[in-house]
Amino acid sequence: MRILNIIDHILDKDSGNAVLSQKEIPRDNLEVSKYVEKVIDKFENSEYVELDLSRIPMLEQFWNGREEFQQLTEKFALDYFEAIKANEKIPGGDLLFFNVELDDLGPVIGIAKLDYTKRYIHNVEYDEDALVNNIIQNNSILPSPGQGVKNMILIDAKKVKIREQQYTGESGKWLMSKDFLDVKTVPNKVSTNVKQIKKSIQKISEKYDDADDFTITSKTQQAIHDSLETDGVIDNDYVADVVFEQKEDAKAEFKEQLSKKAIEPVVTVPNINYFEKKYERQKIKLDNGIEINVPISLLKDRDAIEFETNPDGSTSVVIKNVGSLKSNF
Repeated sequence: MRILNIIDHILDKDSGNAVLSQKEIPRDNLEVSKYVEKVIDKFENSEYVELDLSRIPMLEQFWNGREEFQQLTEKFALDYFEAIKANEKIPGGDLLFFNVELDDLGPVIGIAKLDYTKRYIHNVEYDEDALVNNIIQNNSILPSPGQGVKNMILIDAKKVKIREQQYTGESGKWLMSKDFLDVKTVPNKVSTNVKQIKKSIQKISEKYDDADDFTITSKTQQAIHDSLETDGVIDNDYVADVVFEQKEDAKAEFKEQLSKKAIEPVVTVPNINYFEKKYERQKIKLDNGIEINVPISLLKDRDAIEFETNPDGSTSVVIKNVGSLKSNF
């Protein structure tokens, strides 16, 4: 990673002031460079939505005018601070801006809202002539880069990647993309679409399929993973074919349900690696409290795991050919 510009502005909601940095952080500050690199890496391995840069004039202007990086960050920080002041649920924090060149992504601009967290720290005080080690609460601790950032933007020449959190308070709902960046229509997160797909399949299967819930859930998970792995998208026609097989009425109703929920027949997935990993395993929860985390590739392998229906209607899970047992503490 090559650092071009890094600057940090403070949004202090407690005092009602934005404290703007008048100079950039030196490029040779290794600790800050490592922090930025880890923030980017965590972001790239998380869920975000992707939009064309041309849809967000504020960020397009930021990208095209990045030679004036200092001035652009100041204006953005002041406007952002003004936008969040009225919502009591949005915490204060720093706005970290960086203009960098990444080995695999090329030049990018990032804007990360670093929410403050409260931590206890020691503090050395004097009571007259006696030294006292005290414990106090610090309300302005920045998040570790490994935690991930709740609100962050990554911009390149064509695309904008956005990760954001919705805040709901007495003043209403607030979402960065809609209420600050003025994006009229934000696509659903992939996880939201998947949740709706699974919910629709479960409801329709109760009507058209006599398979148990676990079988339906497993087939759905398998189909979603295979579609991602093969085509890099979630193809709902393929998912329907796998789950409902020859039940054409069920497939038709499934497509109708997705249309009502404004879910496209083919769901674009901006971060394939993240979702392939997310859906490559099936977590099985048994009534007795036991949880089993099974790789999707083994669910259909009866030499590895088998589900047997007992005469009383209960299900037994048989795990086979286990070479050794390992326990994590």
